[in-house]
Amino acid sequence: MTIRYATNNDTIHIIRAIQNKHMDYNTTSQVKEDVRQERLIVVEENGKLLGSAAIVYKAHRGYTAITRVCVYSKKSQGKGVASALISYICSLGLGELGATPWNDNPAMCHVFEKFGFEYQYTFKKNYKFYKKSA
Repeated sequence: MTIRYATNNDTIHIIRAIQNKHMDYNTTSQVKEDVRQERLIVVEENGKLLGSAAIVYKAHRGYTAITRVCVYSKKSQGKGVASALISYICSLGLGELGATPWNDNPAMCHVFEKFGFEYQYTFKKNYKFYKKSA
């Protein structure tokens, strides 16, 4: 697996992937803005994009948020794609990190816990907030 920042050439492939998943938390405009601001990280294998995550600094909160983590295909789920993304992001030295996986996504919660994120609280009934100190 190769992990890298997304390029403009990746945009259409990412948009198709998220449209195929019928995602409401990852929109076309967000993908375009994340790529434009060089904050979207992708996992690629044999020329095929497997997943992505955005990193967004939240100045008012004092941490970098890992947002819109997505593994595009069911065939790629459970194969370490999300772990590779989170591991890479943790290695960037961005300071304190935060993440908000859905309550009903125990696999993603497990990935964050595996990399040292600690559960803080639940909000809006559907999200857990995890934090990792620098």
